[in-house]
Amino acid sequence: MLDATLVSACELCELARTTTWYAQYDEPFRFAIVDCDSCDVPMAVLGMHRAAPTDDERAVIQAALTAIADTKYPEGWYFDDHMRQIPDHYHLHARPYPKWWRRRA
Repeated sequence: MLDATLVSACELCELARTTTWYAQYDEPFRFAIVDCDSCDVPMAVLGMHRAAPTDDERAVIQAALTAIADTKYPEGWYFDDHMRQIPDHYHLHARPYPKWWRRRA
């Protein structure tokens, strides 16, 4: 069982509207797509405090984030779900390829 004080201190659970919000979903489960306040890239945030989504949830989240990232980064982008600062609340970044990163066709 999660400690209520830990959850209440979670920045992602709070989801204060301090950055751009692209979408908020309640079905088939709760999640939102917002700009990360640390790195200014679109990020999907699971609507419940846990470290990993199910495979089905991950597929839905990736599809929704893809629609945003394809528009924002027409030159290419990739998923990054390495949760550095908040490792216990699942979130997924869509990062643009660095200019030096040479993509293979």
